[in-house]
Amino acid sequence: MTDIRSVQVADGVSFFVPQTEGALFSEVDFIYNEIFVERTYLRHGIQLSDSSRIVDAGANVGLFTLFMKQEFPGAKILAFEPIPAIHQALLENLDSHGAKDVEVVRSALGRRHEEQVRFTFYPALPGNSTRYPEQKKVGQELTVEQIGQEALDRIMAGVEVEAEVNRLSDMLRTWAPEGPVDLLKIDVEGAELEVMEGLDAADWQRVRQAVVEVQDLDGRLDAVRGILDAQGFTVTVENAAHLPEVFRYSMVYARRER
Repeated sequence: MTDIRSVQVADGVSFFVPQTEGALFSEVDFIYNEIFVERTYLRHGIQLSDSSRIVDAGANVGLFTLFMKQEFPGAKILAFEPIPAIHQALLENLDSHGAKDVEVVRSALGRRHEEQVRFTFYPALPGNSTRYPEQKKVGQELTVEQIGQEALDRIMAGVEVEAEVNRLSDMLRTWAPEGPVDLLKIDVEGAELEVMEGLDAADWQRVRQAVVEVQDLDGRLDAVRGILDAQGFTVTVENAAHLPEVFRYSMVYARRER
């Protein structure tokens, strides 16, 4: 059974997460360290201000959005999260932390609008929930060595849910029809290219900076970099911290020269 539970990650700091009873560990600790402690999204020249507009594609339970509001209280954020239980935890976190000027949409992003799309929700590892569960098999041999097959099967027991998919350009028309998008953050567990292909050329020119998490399967890292290069960004790529190379995760930072 999955409930929305409050998990403490540091002294005086707690977040709501969809947490399976008896879970082996809390994924939110890893995410908190990545975002709040290591400040992963403010590396390689990424610069924001209190007047920034930020798109959070793959908001999960909201830690990226809450970090941005902590650092830049006046920023306006458009956050997307398609999985129902994760979306509920996201709303509770924004409310409990008093986050203002955040618009939340229960939707995924893609290259075209789709009404009902199947996603796999992992109650024990919600941040890995995805439209493409077959990609989660990469590196599982290493995980089996570390925790055993039985524990892995429990962690990766998925539940099918349905969600809407929208194009980012369509969503921007109502949220911010003109002016800059200061940061586009994409962490969507396998759908990075689809999110990027749902952004019209005119809207790409409005994007000042982007940070994309990419699992490099089927040439995806080169494809993501190719799109950013073609749009005139200066691009920096680094291996994702604290994950073995076998999982093939990278962080891609893109910014326009000012």
